[in-house]
Amino acid sequence: MEVQIKTKKQTNNIMGVQSKEISYQFGQMGSILITGTTNAVTLIGGNDTDATPASNVNRVTKVFVAITFLEDTVFDNAGLTSEDNAIFVNDTVASTGIDADGGAVTDGVTFPKGVTVYGRWTSILLDSGKCIAYVGH
Repeated sequence: MEVQIKTKKQTNNIMGVQSKEISYQFGQMGSILITGTTNAVTLIGGNDTDATPASNVNRVTKVFVAITFLEDTVFDNAGLTSEDNAIFVNDTVASTGIDADGGAVTDGVTFPKGVTVYGRWTSILLDSGKCIAYVGH
C-alpha cells in the first residue's frame, strides 16, 4: 500500500482563460448605460478633436463589442455604426460578407429586453429603449 503525504499546501488549479487580451475583447475595458435618444454615443479620446477628452479610451483601437438591452430597444435610422459593414449588423448595409442577400439593416427592428448582441460598433444612437454597451479592443 502506497501512502502519499503532502508537505506543501496544494495550489488551486483555476480553469478557464486568464488572458487580458481575451477579457478586453469581451467588454472588460468599460461600459456605458445608454438611456437617451438625442446624441450618438461614441468612444472619445485618441484622435478625438476634443482638446480635453473625458477618458483615455482611444477610439482608434477600441470599439463597443457587446450591447445588452435593458428594455425593448430600437436604434435610430443612423444609430448603429459598425467597424466593418461587411461582417457586423449595422444601420447602413443589408448585404454582408456573411450572406450576400440574407442580411438586414437595424432600422425599425425592435431588439427585445434581455438580449445581448455581439459585434464591433463605433457609434450607437437609440430611437427608444435602454441598453448597456461594453467597450473592448
